Amino acid sequence: QKVFATLCGRIYRDADPKYFPSSEYRGKKLLFCTEACLGAFLADPDLFCKVHRNSEKTVSRLKIES
Repeated sequence: QKVFATLCGRIYRDADPKYFPSSEYRGKKLLFCTEACLGAFLADPDLFCKVHRNSEKTVSRLKIES
């Protein structure tokens, strides 16, 4: 299994990302920890990403660790 992070910054090491909700945004596939998070994202993607802007740092750090 590969290590991955959801948009909110949660890091998963023992899970398969294909079972997580996802959506495309600005050319990138984003993963979400729950259907509720996906719903909030779909309601206002720009606001959701702004609120979770520190998550990109988590994803970047994760790429370095892998």
